[in-house]
Amino acid sequence: MSEWNIILIIHKGKTIEKFLGYCLNDYTYRISSQVLEYDAENKRGLTESGSVYEFIDAPGKLHPTAQVVFDKLNAWDEVEVSLKFEIDQS
Repeated sequence: MSEWNIILIIHKGKTIEKFLGYCLNDYTYRISSQVLEYDAENKRGLTESGSVYEFIDAPGKLHPTAQVVFDKLNAWDEVEVSLKFEIDQS
C-alpha cells in the first residue's frame, strides 16, 4: 500500500482505526477492517480480519483515490473522521 494513513472513525463514542490508502496491486483504494497492529519499523500492519498490509512509504497524505473515500466518510453527520498520523507538509 502506498500514500496511506490510519483513519480514525468515531461513531457513537467508539473509535475504529482502519488503514486507508492506494493498493499497488489493484490500482485502486483499499480500506481495511479494524487495525490490530501497526509495525512502523517493518512497514506492516495486521487487521481484525487477519489481513496483513505491507506499506511502501510512511503514513501521510492519502492518494487522491483514497482521499475521495475519506471525504465521503467525513461527510456523514453521524461520524467524526480524522487521520492518525500528521501529513508532512514539505
